[in-house]
Amino acid sequence: MSSTLTISQQIRAPVARQLDLLETDLVRAYASEIGLVSAIGDHLAAMKGKRIRPMLVLLAAEIGRPDGAVSRKAALAVEMIHTATLLHDDSIDRSHLRRGLPTVNRLWNDQVSVIMGDHLFCKAFRVLHDDGLFDVAAVLSAGSDQMTCGEMLQMDLRRRYDISEAAYVEMAKLKTASLFGAACEVGAMIGGLGDQERSCLRSYGEGIGTAFQIVDDVLDFIGDASVMGKPIGSDLKDGRITLPLIAALREATAEEADRIRGAEWEEVVRFIKQRGGVEYAQAIAVRLAQAAKAAIAGFGACPATNSLALLAQHLVARNT
Repeated sequence: MSSTLTISQQIRAPVARQLDLLETDLVRAYASEIGLVSAIGDHLAAMKGKRIRPMLVLLAAEIGRPDGAVSRKAALAVEMIHTATLLHDDSIDRSHLRRGLPTVNRLWNDQVSVIMGDHLFCKAFRVLHDDGLFDVAAVLSAGSDQMTCGEMLQMDLRRRYDISEAAYVEMAKLKTASLFGAACEVGAMIGGLGDQERSCLRSYGEGIGTAFQIVDDVLDFIGDASVMGKPIGSDLKDGRITLPLIAALREATAEEADRIRGAEWEEVVRFIKQRGGVEYAQAIAVRLAQAAKAAIAGFGACPATNSLALLAQHLVARNT
């Protein structure tokens, strides 16, 4: 058994039963009387991901005294929102591989993928509405709004080699960390925790979410496509200038920076490694993970907080 698998099992242990039930919930949520929707739902169910965001809901809730059924409804909604964003992203980026399997836009087309994403996003909020989870829906709708702002900011910064680190971090917080933070806050609400605890858990989620995005961007330069289950190099190809390159350009001469703007992929990767861009970005991710752990240190040790601390470490050490 690999060490990565062992760590993953340790992290999910306090909510393992709930996560197993969530898989059944997702299959039911994806089902439809419409043949096309049902076929795509079957494909999505087969593309099992890490389930990090719903796990955050469940672990945060376990710190308090949650109603398990309510926790799982919120976790289901969070995973459906996340899946909707992936369907949209794959169509926008024209990606053809995710989690080692063909994307929906490759098997069908971009239009089908976008509309299925819309369907899942709407259905997520219908699930919350039908269970009267209006406060949860408010937090997740605000987080979803931030996500779309992050995507728009990323588009606005496309092909901007002069992007600052601060602008990049702001984009990462909006695009990725907002749903991580919302998931943790929702879990705190369901667990009956107070405002201070909600704030601490949200800070934790936003911290690991930003770190997660930075590591994703590092892996797009140095990752192994066969391990990651998706191609590498897509960020730069699409004009997304991320932290490893931003940091490396700061250390470059004006002549080097001009050359890199038109360089081939292999030269850009060598340049980033030589100028310490990878190490710098990884160090920032580690610092964010440490700050996230500090945000929940006041809760004391329990199975759920231990898992959250281990998750923060695991997300910055991963290779997928």
